[in-house]
Amino acid sequence: MGPKSKELPRRRKKVARKQLRVAPYFVSLLVVAGLLWLAAFAGTGFKSFPIPKLGLDLQGGMTMTLKASLPNNGTPDAARLEQARQIIEDRVNGTGVAEPEVYVEGSDHIVVNVAGKEANAEKLREVGAPAELRFREVLAGPGEDYTQQDPEDFKKETQKDKDDKDKDKESDKDSSDEEKADNPSDDKSSKDDKSESPSDDKSSKDDDKDKGEDPADVDNSVKEQRKKLEKKLGKELIGAAEQFVAQAEAMVKQGQQLSPQMFPQLGYTEDFAKFGKLSPDEVAVLAPSWQYYIPNIGCGQLNGRTPGAISEIKEQVVACNRPSDADIKAAKKQKQSAYTKYLMAEAKVVGEDISNATVQPDQQQAGAYAVGISFTDSGASKWKKLATATVGKNVSIVLDNEVVSAPTIEQGAGSGGSVEITGGFSSDDANLLAEQLKYGSLPASFTVETIDEVSPTLGLSQMYAGLLAGGVGVALVILYCLVYYRLMGFVVIVSLLVSGAVLYPAISMLGAQIGFTLTLAGVAGFIVAIGITADSFVVFFERLKDEVKEGRSSRSAVPRAWTRARRTILSANTVQIIGALVLYFVAIGAIKGFAFTLGLSTLFDILVVFLFTHPLVSWVSRSRILDNPFLSGLHTGRRRTPASVSVRGAVSPKES
Repeated sequence: MGPKSKELPRRRKKVARKQLRVAPYFVSLLVVAGLLWLAAFAGTGFKSFPIPKLGLDLQGGMTMTLKASLPNNGTPDAARLEQARQIIEDRVNGTGVAEPEVYVEGSDHIVVNVAGKEANAEKLREVGAPAELRFREVLAGPGEDYTQQDPEDFKKETQKDKDDKDKDKESDKDSSDEEKADNPSDDKSSKDDKSESPSDDKSSKDDDKDKGEDPADVDNSVKEQRKKLEKKLGKELIGAAEQFVAQAEAMVKQGQQLSPQMFPQLGYTEDFAKFGKLSPDEVAVLAPSWQYYIPNIGCGQLNGRTPGAISEIKEQVVACNRPSDADIKAAKKQKQSAYTKYLMAEAKVVGEDISNATVQPDQQQAGAYAVGISFTDSGASKWKKLATATVGKNVSIVLDNEVVSAPTIEQGAGSGGSVEITGGFSSDDANLLAEQLKYGSLPASFTVETIDEVSPTLGLSQMYAGLLAGGVGVALVILYCLVYYRLMGFVVIVSLLVSGAVLYPAISMLGAQIGFTLTLAGVAGFIVAIGITADSFVVFFERLKDEVKEGRSSRSAVPRAWTRARRTILSANTVQIIGALVLYFVAIGAIKGFAFTLGLSTLFDILVVFLFTHPLVSWVSRSRILDNPFLSGLHTGRRRTPASVSVRGAVSPKES
């Protein structure tokens, strides 16, 4: 008895060393959950509780199908269709909707899904139209952009501004109507001096009729925006700006060059910095001369205007150039802006006047390429008139809101029905420009096949039915675990709650960061994943139950059961993830959402089982609760072989 009694404390000490340290696992899970929740709140700007972004079937909206075609009824290839998809997505974003779903369907269709109440059928129709191409004489420019603005920053802000405007649209309309009733004289605007006021009205009523808009509504809308802008800037700044623009315009007409050193003499003050804080939509309602001559208005604001903001044919407009990536990098190194501003006259030739555009070697510059343009019969006549009137001057080619080229017109350029655009283009740049001139900014022509309003009623009812089915399924799983595993059933309940607490912020964060939308198919993926998570618990518990049946205590059975169970858990989840990946890459539409949520839930299942369920069971096993056959279901059918019972063929210790 002496030696055995001395060995007992050592064995207990050895067993204690093998016990799992559960604290690091819980801390790791807490850190992961904390980071996910932090990212989710960051996606809302820490202004509200994070909510997953819902898809079209759950909150309603509009869906539009565009059919692509090439001349002679040809079909665009995959690369050209993908280019068109990206451009259309940018245009839909420009209409003010948040994170639209734009994807290619089949070989010649592009589907646009816009969720939410901000969906507008007329705006959706416009995104599939070719870019509005304009040939305009350059009246002034290229002028230096002193602001060094990044256009991408303003394009992102445009969507936020539109969201705010949509919310205040009805209240602003009511208040403006009251103001008009009290001050009917405010509706009058001066059309004689185009540079004297930001309230200059230059809308073309004929063009508005072509677009199906009521000219009166357009005029009133612009006037309302200009009134609000005048109040925002203040009368003193408006007066100073009028004086500055008038003097700067007069100096340029006399052939003098403007420079920052001359600005104070023209009336420039520090208050002009307010112009640099205006949104692109606010800048769009200013007179073109203001947009060009006020140095605080930069190309970031001008390029951030919504597509079509300078589409009016009979108006003067201001736009900026389209520098290459190399030019932008070089300008940043020199702490300068790669953008320049152009003040341009009304358009004399438009995109409809072009019949074809081809890439050809530049005869004037070795290694460079040029773009040859062929006009229609009527377009050739228009071009001849424009080229004859602008010999020695620059004529800009404007696509949407950007100047893609501003060549100098040489003598005889108007002869014939074609023209060559040079500018030291690379092969890629020339091909891109040719495609844009040929098809607008889209590499194919698109027609609207269908445009329908989608009601969330059916989707919501199906979602509620799915959630009800999922809730019943979860309740049955929990009930089964409580009856069969008893105390261990509470481990299942807590683990499922932890899984939901980690998965929810992940979905919200993905919606804010990458635009992931939760659809009805995605909800189905989560419900299916609950069964996968429950399977992991069952595998672990059954392996633990087998160890207890062999006569081991729950304390010693947990590490042995986990070592064998984790292989099965990892294998099953790996197969599930592979299946989800394959389904995601080969499927289209809503099935992708199902595959994504299924794979994501499976990953979080592994995380919860390894960092929470296993440590929790290990911690509970240190007490005697699991050894109680009434509290734990691990002892059902337990086999015991008493030491006094001899096995056939073996000799009992007493017999020896």
